[in-house]
Amino acid sequence: MSHQLKLEKVIGRPASEVFRALSLGKLFMNCGAASDSLQIDFRVGGKYLIQFRNKTLENFGEFLEIIPNQKIVFSWCQEFGPDQKPDTQVSIELFEENAKTRLVLTHSGFKDKSVCDQHEMGWTAGMTDMTAEIQEGQLRFLRVFDTSIEKLFETCQNPKHFFGLIGDIEKGHADFRVGGQFQVPTECGEVTGTYLEIIPNQTISLSWLLGASGPLENSKVTLNFKTADNGNAKLELLHDGLFSEDEQIAHRAGWENVTRQMTQLLTN
Repeated sequence: MSHQLKLEKVIGRPASEVFRALSLGKLFMNCGAASDSLQIDFRVGGKYLIQFRNKTLENFGEFLEIIPNQKIVFSWCQEFGPDQKPDTQVSIELFEENAKTRLVLTHSGFKDKSVCDQHEMGWTAGMTDMTAEIQEGQLRFLRVFDTSIEKLFETCQNPKHFFGLIGDIEKGHADFRVGGQFQVPTECGEVTGTYLEIIPNQTISLSWLLGASGPLENSKVTLNFKTADNGNAKLELLHDGLFSEDEQIAHRAGWENVTRQMTQLLTN
C-alpha cells in the first residue's frame, strides 16, 4: 500500500510568476535547501540536486514533465542516505484564477505513512514561505542554536558579533538602542538603517535601507527569539520589503551565510 499527500495554496501572483519561482528552485530553498548547493537543469529529463542547510542530507531527482505556467512533475527520494534513489513523484499544477494562482502539489508513492506525514509538514511550510517571498517580498529563516536565548540575544545585540558577520564593523558603527542608527561597509557596498524595536530576549527589529542594487523602501529585518522543543534557542529571521528577484537572491545568500557563521560563533 502506498500513501500520498495533496496540498493547495492560493498565491496572489499570475501563474507565469509562480512558474518562474518554481523553475528557480524557490520552493526547494524555502523547504530548507541551501541556496549555494542548488543545481537545477530545468527541462524534461534534466536533473536537480539540493543539499539541506546542514549539508549532511541531500535530495536529487529528474524533471519528468514541464508545461510552462501549468505543470511541473519531478521524481523525489523519500529516504535519505547512501542507498537513496528517486522513488516517489511530485506533481505541481498551476491554475490561474483572475490575478491569482491556485497551486496544487501532489506527492505520491510513499511506502510509509509517517514519512508521508513528515513530507506534508515540510511541503506545507515551504509553500507558505515561498508564497510570502513571491507575493509579499518576505524571506523567512528559522534556525536552532545549541545555546540559551540569553546568549543568542547577547550575540545579536553585540554589533561586533552580528554586524561583524555581515561587513567591516570596525569601519562602521551601530548604536544599539531604539532610534539608534547603523552603517556597516560590506564587500558589496554598505548596509544602513535604524533600530526600530528592542525587547530583551524576544525581538530586535531594524530598518534595512540599502540592498544589493541600491536603496530599499519599507525594508525591515526582524529577529524573533524563541525556545525550541529541545530547550535550545530558536531564531526566526524575517526580512520584509524585498520585491525584486535580485534582492531576494542576494539577501537569501547573505542571511544563510550569517546564520551559518553564527552557528560557528556560538559553538566556539
